[in-house]
Amino acid sequence: MPANIHNREISQIVEGQMRQWEMAQNEQVKRETQTRLVGTEGVKIDYIAISRELGSGGAEIAQALTGLLKWQVYDKEILDYMAENMDVHKSVLESVDERTISWIEDWLAPIFTEKAVRQLDYYRHLTKVLLVIAKHGRATILGRAAGMILPRESGLSVRIIAPFDLRCQRYAHRNNIALDKAKSIVIREDRARKEFAKDFLNADICDCKYYDIVINTEKFSPESAAKLIWRTLDQRTKGTV
Repeated sequence: MPANIHNREISQIVEGQMRQWEMAQNEQVKRETQTRLVGTEGVKIDYIAISRELGSGGAEIAQALTGLLKWQVYDKEILDYMAENMDVHKSVLESVDERTISWIEDWLAPIFTEKAVRQLDYYRHLTKVLLVIAKHGRATILGRAAGMILPRESGLSVRIIAPFDLRCQRYAHRNNIALDKAKSIVIREDRARKEFAKDFLNADICDCKYYDIVINTEKFSPESAAKLIWRTLDQRTKGTV
């Protein structure tokens, strides 16, 4: 697909979502139109963050969840578009009130104070986008270490994994490439995702403490895994990180 067509599709997705946010604010019915699932102790769930290994089926699971929950999926390309396009980024921030903006700045302060990273501006913008999305609710966020940075009390953080050989086979089949080439791509992507989390948050993306549930998809279809996550929402209770 040509890049200009692909970018236009992302732009349309983002613009459509922001129109929905604006309508909810203008009509002052956000609580009614954005009904949130509530766990066994009355915990409101605003977002599901999915971290996944390449070839584990994370994207397919996110799409399956959309069919169950009717929530918007935000993947890497959409998140980067909202973080890097300054006109869009400004509009994203304008979609929440001043109190929320103040809360976002307070949340950012301890994360990035005196932190020397290669892409500090991008990480700050990305974090703001993630926080705004979570505040609006009804969001399934795919990748970008969302579950490691967003407030854990208001979301569900999920890690999707699978055995290395199986992931390579899936990737080779899906992209119609040789298995050896798929293996090199999976290895490179695994390293890149670990480096992203390390550079962004000085954290290990594989550390289970960041996740409420870890699913090995070796014996789960995307639909089955999505249903498992969906049912987990009802059992989500407020606890400490």
